[in-house]
Amino acid sequence: MDVYKRLQERLDTHPAGAPAADSFDKILRMLFSPEEAEVAVNLTFTLQPVSRISQKTGIDSDTLTTMLEGMADRGLIFAKKKPGSENRYCLLPTIPGLFEFPFMRPERNPHVKELGMLWEEYHRDGLGDSFAGSPTPMMRVVPVEETITMTSEVVPYEIVSDMIARAEAISLTNCACRVSKGACDKPLEVCLSFDDMARFLVERDRARFIDREEALKVLRYAAEEGLVHTINNSRDKLTVICNCCGCCCTLLRGITELNNPNSISTSSFVVTYTPDECIGCHLCVERCPMAAVEENEDKVRLHAERCIGCGLCVFTCPTESLTLERRLDIPEVMATGRDLFNRTLKEKGKLEAFIRLNQE
Repeated sequence: MDVYKRLQERLDTHPAGAPAADSFDKILRMLFSPEEAEVAVNLTFTLQPVSRISQKTGIDSDTLTTMLEGMADRGLIFAKKKPGSENRYCLLPTIPGLFEFPFMRPERNPHVKELGMLWEEYHRDGLGDSFAGSPTPMMRVVPVEETITMTSEVVPYEIVSDMIARAEAISLTNCACRVSKGACDKPLEVCLSFDDMARFLVERDRARFIDREEALKVLRYAAEEGLVHTINNSRDKLTVICNCCGCCCTLLRGITELNNPNSISTSSFVVTYTPDECIGCHLCVERCPMAAVEENEDKVRLHAERCIGCGLCVFTCPTESLTLERRLDIPEVMATGRDLFNRTLKEKGKLEAFIRLNQE
């Protein structure tokens, strides 16, 4: 079997998915040399030391380390360094990983435009459906914090500043969706990563460390610019905060263009509208990425069923005619990232294949 086909099948065991498509085959051939692909098909999604990978590939440790480091530097595989022990490496999923990381430093990638077109094609060829192919979404929306009325019903995992406060490391980098699609002029450097992912991206010079204060400033700036906060769909700790626009974001477009409601989970809130307070400025219409608010003569019409609870319309409403209230049916948020991972593996029928792969 062709090595790139083997690599695609290996990547497809992950809950994010990597379904077969001509566009993805072209992406893999553009990212990985044949020799690198042969190494990659011996990696798992569990970190392994160079000595173990050397046993599987038959490549001496020095040569192998050079190859693995080169792939990690280009954002093709994940690496973790631990003082006093061997470097460890593992596969990256398509999202977040293979798609995002090469676009974080587009000036270093001579094929960035072609890659962007291929990923856009792949999004429609199957990746969008695959990523959203389970009842439990892997990502969720969190509202702009200033738009939430703090009551006893609000829990810490709904308050993004509380989650940021628990992070050990934070990095800031470019939004891969806007770099790759380039459909708008929204800010680029608004993508936040946390802890191990943050350290990896900084080590590989694809991001820079920031402190909690700057992270909160980034979130406010993103809200002012009309960007939706999206995070991993678990309560324990942050992996990423994407600040998304409706025209470029693969997750939001999964709903609006591919009709995949499980592309991302809504927040626990939904917008409500008081017409008597509305002055008809229509700023909310411009800011809503889901077309949940539309012009209605000198007022607006609300389509609450489309609302993802991001709070962007509420954030800039001059009269408070729009407010966020708790949904009657609050979406489930998994307790931990591991719980989320295992749930989506089971729902997609991939659990046994994933376990077998990671026992190699």
